[in-house]
This record gives sequence, C-alpha cells and structure tokens, in this order.
Amino acid sequence: MELREFVRVTLEQIVQGVSDAQRAIGDEGGIVNPVDISFTKDGAYNSYSHAMPQEVLFDVALTATDKHGATEGIGVFLGGISLGKKTDAGVEQVAVTKVRFSVPLVLPPGKSPRLAKPRLNE
Repeated sequence: MELREFVRVTLEQIVQGVSDAQRAIGDEGGIVNPVDISFTKDGAYNSYSHAMPQEVLFDVALTATDKHGATEGIGVFLGGISLGKKTDAGVEQVAVTKVRFSVPLVLPPGKSPRLAKPRLNE
C-alpha cells in the first residue's frame, strides 16, 4: 500500500468511525466530539464553538523493494522485515525508512451539551 493511500484510508476510517459512534452513542444519550464547550486542559482555557481539532499522529515505516536491479515501488511497511531475502526468483533487497508526521483533523461535530436532551430511564 502506498503512503498516500494509507493516510487517506486511515483518516477516512477515523471520520467514519466517529460518525458511527456518534449515532450509536447518541441513541444512549452520550455525545461524541461535543461542540460549544469550554474547558481547561493542561492549565490552558479552551473554548470551541465547533468541534475540537485533533492531531492524528503517523509513525510509519516505508519500504523500497529492489528485485533484480529494478525498483518495484515504495509503500507502507505493514509486516515483518526481511533484508536481502533470497527466493527461487532471485535476490530481493528491501530498504526501510521511518517517517513520523501529524495531520490536524476536525472530526464531525457532535451535539452541544447545552442542547442535548438527557435520556430518561424507562
């Protein structure tokens, strides 16, 4: 999988997961990613009229495979490592490079705690 596809799919799945959780938890009276909130965190006052921005941290290993002198591509490393692996087809060299970066992401906004109706026990 290429890095750009990995980042795209990861961010899409985070947003879709939050949306799914908002529906499921909202049915129970909970709020995921509330809006219109004020709070203190790490000694700093914060106020958000929209959803709070999140930082998605990526720490990935990228691999470049060279087989018979022709580079086959660069992709996200998701498995075990084999350097200089010899197979029936010949010698395969794998180079691994680590990359760390973050992507700011505003998740789908939830409800305001001021507007949310408490769930009544039945």
